[in-house]
Amino acid sequence: MPPTLRPLRPDEMPALVALHAASFAALATAYPPHLVPAYAAMLRAPDYPPEVLASDLWVAERDGRLLGSAGWCPGEDGAARIRKVFVHPDAARQGLATRLVRAAEARAGAAGHRRFMLRAYLGAVPFYESLGYRADRPGERSLGHGISMPVLFMRKD
Repeated sequence: MPPTLRPLRPDEMPALVALHAASFAALATAYPPHLVPAYAAMLRAPDYPPEVLASDLWVAERDGRLLGSAGWCPGEDGAARIRKVFVHPDAARQGLATRLVRAAEARAGAAGHRRFMLRAYLGAVPFYESLGYRADRPGERSLGHGISMPVLFMRKD
């Protein structure tokens, strides 16, 4: 049975943080190993839940377990920003990330957005290219405490 997509409930933040940490750790091969604990610490910071809850974030759930997430919020130049795309390693390579991104794009489209942008972690660039996103510019994601990691901002028009 495929996972159900539904809006995140605020009380699910601990499960969402665990999902995001597991997903990043599994795909962090594009980054130095010291970034995995720094990333996990950033997820536990007090400002992470409000940042997440400011988005239209939906989760994929099966049997009470969160398997993935993706959302959107208004972004630069009227483009919708697709964000917080994560899939648990146990559910990877099953089309779930594609389903989540397309659902977020559809919700943003229903709100009037026709262009999309996102901040891709380096290991995810080929995935986003397969969905029609193209490189816009390199950037960095701050993890706090003076630590950052390279990312690629991408667009889909």
